[in-house]
Amino acid sequence: MQAGKLKFRKYTFVQILVIIFILIIGSPYTVMAKTPDPYRLGLAHIKNRQWEKAIEEFNKALEANPDHALTWANLGVSLSQSDKHKEALLAYEKALELGYSNALFHYNRGLSFAKVNLLEEAEQEMVAALKENPRLPRADFDLGIIYKLQGQWEKAFAQVKKLYPRNEKLAYSLFEQLPPSYKIVTIDQGGYLTGTVSLKGKSPRARSFHLIHAPNIEFCSRISDGKGHRLLFDFTVSDDNKLKDTVVALLNVPKGKPFPYSQKMQAFQIDRCRANQYVMGINNGEKVLIENFDPIKHEIVTYEINAKRHVQQKSNKSVVAETSQIRTAFIHPDSKEFLIKCNLHPFLQTRAVMVDNPYYAITDENGKFEIKDIPPGTYEVMAWHPFIPTQYGKVTINPIGTAEIDFEFDSKNIKRKLYHDDLEGYRFQPWYDSFENFYGGPRVDDPVEILQKF
Repeated sequence: MQAGKLKFRKYTFVQILVIIFILIIGSPYTVMAKTPDPYRLGLAHIKNRQWEKAIEEFNKALEANPDHALTWANLGVSLSQSDKHKEALLAYEKALELGYSNALFHYNRGLSFAKVNLLEEAEQEMVAALKENPRLPRADFDLGIIYKLQGQWEKAFAQVKKLYPRNEKLAYSLFEQLPPSYKIVTIDQGGYLTGTVSLKGKSPRARSFHLIHAPNIEFCSRISDGKGHRLLFDFTVSDDNKLKDTVVALLNVPKGKPFPYSQKMQAFQIDRCRANQYVMGINNGEKVLIENFDPIKHEIVTYEINAKRHVQQKSNKSVVAETSQIRTAFIHPDSKEFLIKCNLHPFLQTRAVMVDNPYYAITDENGKFEIKDIPPGTYEVMAWHPFIPTQYGKVTINPIGTAEIDFEFDSKNIKRKLYHDDLEGYRFQPWYDSFENFYGGPRVDDPVEILQKF
């Protein structure tokens, strides 16, 4: 070959056709490699939720390799999704014999056991799944359902507690499906409980909130001391030391009359940046109607307060002017208090204690309360106020009889923060205390409809 010239290889016509075939389609070996096997086709059908096609492909795969544990396991999943649970259990059993096991496998097997009403076996599989992987909230949820079907209520409620910190939605879904521990029955010879709650010692002063910190000063100031302070009376005490807004409740009443709000939701009503009630009793899971009668927006937030006084936010949603919405008061079963407040107007708030039966009442301005239609028996009674340790007593209710119990708190035991101690000056305009408007001209105050006093 001469330098500078290239010599090309000569191909026959058949060779050229083969080259073109390979370039366009690929070699026979490549074509064979690209052909999906039935097992992979079955997995693709599972991904697309085409269960019958998946079953067909997995059966083909098992004809070629009957000892492939993964194929048996996936066949079981496909069969269970097609409601063929008895066949699914046979496939799961074969996979288990071949040594296949993991958390999701036991979970799926447990579901099939549950579907054919083999609840003990289903329970064992869910426990095995959670032992291999404790972070399977769906397994905890379904285990709770299995306990419910077995009538093991305490274990089912334990699953609610276990789920709550990890998946509150699943916890609430399980909670809703469980029967309440309190039963509604007819009371023929119910008794009455009356009494009073008093506060010994110096009456605490109201909490003061500077209105300059809140938007809508013109509107919110309609209830104020006239100088830009909104007062919140946590302790309303009469001249003879009787305490208003204390929840008195009977504990551990197993059955009796229905809850007062079983037909109509309990309402948290907002009027002139003020709640219609300062304290309330709420049953866990109860729905509360938030009604905003004001011409301004409120940002209503709910919180749970646990036994260690830790506060956790539950919901946060704006309630626009003159509208309403529903909130669910679902908190951890071991938590005892619930708080509803406005983030824009913090003096707008209601505090609630969780109650598990309808036998409770709230003291009036004279510190009095009355609870009716109580089933005869001996009960523990609590007196709850948000900012003082709860008191307890015991009472016996006789048929068609009236019992009496009184509680006395000591103001020395009050635990409460005062946000503002400086009550002097004019708080509508914080930069000066003047009768002149900041931009000139006389200062014009909004009329005060309710004049508050310390």
